[in-house]
Amino acid sequence: MKKRNEGRRIILAVTETSSLPALWRAAKEHLEHPHDEVMTFLLLDDRWRRAASLPFTREFSRISGSHKNFTPWRAAQIDEAAAASLARQLQALAAETQRQIAFEVLSEHNAADILGQLSVTADVLIVSSELKRRPVYAKLIELRCQLLFVDSEE
Repeated sequence: MKKRNEGRRIILAVTETSSLPALWRAAKEHLEHPHDEVMTFLLLDDRWRRAASLPFTREFSRISGSHKNFTPWRAAQIDEAAAASLARQLQALAAETQRQIAFEVLSEHNAADILGQLSVTADVLIVSSELKRRPVYAKLIELRCQLLFVDSEE
């Protein structure tokens, strides 16, 4: 097992709509030591799951305009597809730097507690600026690590 002082953690907190290339560029700027590790957390919007549990929530087709019930099962299916897509994009970006990355999916509710356990002052947490508008923001700004907000390229 490696010692903590051999490197630090660069932690990316992303959402399904985050600009991964912009966040990855910021992460690369903070990689200084060969043992620095990159951890990425996909933060799932808890409001999305709550909406899916409501009996009147519908999913509308962009093409046909038809609709069907939007269920927790369907929300989980969409979340899984987004996570798989982001993991593939991240692997491609990480391959450029020949770095190993960790990728985990978390609900926003659990994210602040887990990130709080991981963060030390030497770590860098890089997040999309869009998280400033989400409930997890209040917890993120309390963490002990360096916090960097990155604006979307779009």
